[in-house]
Amino acid sequence: MRKVIIIAFVLAIFAGGNILAIDAAGSAFGCLTTAKALGQGKGNLGGGIGLGDNATSFFGSFDYGLSAYTNGRLRLGLYDPDGGDAGFAIGGDFRYQMLSIAENPDNPFDLAPGGFFEYIDFKGGSIFEIGAMAIGSYPFETSNGKILAPYARFNLRLEHYSSDGGGSDSELKFGLNGGVCFEVSDLVKLYGEFQFDGNDGIFFGIDYNVL
Repeated sequence: MRKVIIIAFVLAIFAGGNILAIDAAGSAFGCLTTAKALGQGKGNLGGGIGLGDNATSFFGSFDYGLSAYTNGRLRLGLYDPDGGDAGFAIGGDFRYQMLSIAENPDNPFDLAPGGFFEYIDFKGGSIFEIGAMAIGSYPFETSNGKILAPYARFNLRLEHYSSDGGGSDSELKFGLNGGVCFEVSDLVKLYGEFQFDGNDGIFFGIDYNVL
């Protein structure tokens, strides 16, 4: 019953995108991770593409296990706004896994709160975002022993826009991402998600374990 509720919740996220869409710059990178910690000293190289209604982005990432339950991730890429010239984006996040199904089956799901920032520079201005987030996910084991994990991220952030002409504006915004992680092998994971966050769209990613 618990698994059915979780699946229904994820499907509701996908179906409710038009309700949650807001007027905001949104993320250039999406979420593209579950709540599960990598483990201390482990590291993943990743890559992704975002196809949003405000911009298209291409980026890479490095995710590192700072401790048994804490991850830190750096991200860098190109940001191509609709009708404008391409610029660059840099970001980072940290997350702490406070709930783990693997360690306690009574937990309803894996949960990792954390924080993040993004800086996006493009012709005409720049955007800086900083805020808090929470990621929830639930791992299902497939018939071949691999993991399929639906996940969702909610974020609350301060967006600051600066124009090259001298104007600026700051607003409090929120966003939601929902997707699925599929474990192709012990080293490779694939991601696909929807983003409802101003830059609404679809994001795809891959992680490869290097440490």
